[in-house]
Amino acid sequence: MVTPYNENRYPDKRRNSWNTNKIGSETPEEILTKADFDESWITEGANERLPDFAEILGKYMARNGLTNSKIRSIYGEIKRIQMGKFEIEKASFFLLRPKVAYAFGRDEKNKGLKLFKLIFERVYLLVKDQKTYNNFCNLIEAILAYHKAYGGKD
Repeated sequence: MVTPYNENRYPDKRRNSWNTNKIGSETPEEILTKADFDESWITEGANERLPDFAEILGKYMARNGLTNSKIRSIYGEIKRIQMGKFEIEKASFFLLRPKVAYAFGRDEKNKGLKLFKLIFERVYLLVKDQKTYNNFCNLIEAILAYHKAYGGKD
């Protein structure tokens, strides 16, 4: 696979690694595979590649039907848990997974929501303590920020 970054770790536009015209025709699974998720973003913290990953996912979600209202309750719960201590709120964290499944079950054809569910399920398994939970929150916030920047609607 051709890396989407040049030698300076910036997105390489010369190679057209991310054909933005095609972004809506790919499946959520293809986007997640191409975007190249790095588990160390959760276990150790963000690096310079995380914003590019978040932009790819956020853009796809915005252009494929994910609305703010569909994820508002999930994001609100993520932030509420972050305000408390992870050890105390662990049960609430474990219940996020069924909330995401329920949201997707109500709108299974929504490719943007499916991508959110796929990345959520992948990072959810890596959260073990307060540090990894905060890293999880940073990733989700970055994705949703790009979702909004690319026109994510209510």
